[in-house]
Amino acid sequence: MVSNSKIIWNPYSPDYFRNPYPHLNACRESNPIQFGLHDSWIFFKYNHVSEIIRSQDFLVSDLSGYLKTKEPYIFGNNGCPYLAKGTQKWLLYLNGDEHKQARAIVGKAFKEFNLKVAISEATEQVIKKFESETEFDGIDFCSEFLFFIMKKFYNIHDDYTMEEIKIYSNRIARAQDMFVTKQVYQEINKWFLWGNDMFNHQGNDAFNYKQLIEDFAKNMQVEFSEENVLSILSLSLMAAFETSKDNLVIAINEFLTQPNLMEEALSFDENQISLLTEEIFRFCAPVHYTIRINKNKLQFNDIEIPAQSRIYVCLASANRDADEFQNPDSFISLRNPNEHLTFGAGSHLCLGASIARQEIRICIKPMIEFLKNYLIDSSKELKYGKQILLRTIESLPIKKKS
Repeated sequence: MVSNSKIIWNPYSPDYFRNPYPHLNACRESNPIQFGLHDSWIFFKYNHVSEIIRSQDFLVSDLSGYLKTKEPYIFGNNGCPYLAKGTQKWLLYLNGDEHKQARAIVGKAFKEFNLKVAISEATEQVIKKFESETEFDGIDFCSEFLFFIMKKFYNIHDDYTMEEIKIYSNRIARAQDMFVTKQVYQEINKWFLWGNDMFNHQGNDAFNYKQLIEDFAKNMQVEFSEENVLSILSLSLMAAFETSKDNLVIAINEFLTQPNLMEEALSFDENQISLLTEEIFRFCAPVHYTIRINKNKLQFNDIEIPAQSRIYVCLASANRDADEFQNPDSFISLRNPNEHLTFGAGSHLCLGASIARQEIRICIKPMIEFLKNYLIDSSKELKYGKQILLRTIESLPIKKKS
């Protein structure tokens, strides 16, 4: 039977969104396997989470199918329901050959882009853009950095702004969140349609990711409709922008609150920067949960889980498990080994993991060098978003040292 502990997972407990880790730690230590969330199970310990996401005995959940069942309730006879269509080719919710094919196509398209040059240029440009500012929002700083990259990669037309892309990315990400209201789903639907228009209104750059997806699908004899392509574009932009933004903002918050980390990082060589990068992903990971469906009945000690159960695995909790990481709640720049689960594992290992790593490895030292002259403006509110699957900071006020 499930533990009788009174510690029950509750994302609306005090301060959860500001700092979820005390609550996750309590769940992991006293009640590591729980039942109840939407009639689902939730796992907190590293060994359980790692086993589940690496195993072939589990499927990923069908987000598009779930949203399709919700659309009649959300929209009634009004609007243009696009939630299920917009998420139909999201790789993290695909199984079997469908997942393998889409993953191969996206992977081929990624390799065509000169990412290192784009990251270096974006780092230089964002520092130049903000160097005369005495105060700014760290969210805008990180968003502008990523917007410089996204603009080239997705051939975004000059008609579209960073602020629009930031809102679009966040709303699309929320399509997969828990406890989403009908009104929020309707807003997400509008942004899906906005994004379709944006992807179809190309800029003037030579690189054309949309066309590459279409060409590689054709070459591999995979039938992709226009909606399939747009679905892949929405996922890849959201994943590239939203998770990278959140990870970088949370990391910058740590560096600004612990200036000794800045001085330490500025002295690092290339190998040490690689270790620092992995610790940033472990400690600051924005993706807190992923979902699996077990093909067969499971037995964990005295807990029996029926086949075809919906299982939430808490990556954030696993990354702070003291059985796997020494001093897990401390940011240790040169932690080694560091087998974090931020990018998942197994066949659904995040396809953008190498991209995310390159971004941090290239940008982090120049950004720290720039930000060492700044601090968090304590006179203004630091705001955390009330999202559960993806942790986000909505506002990080920064000001120049006097």
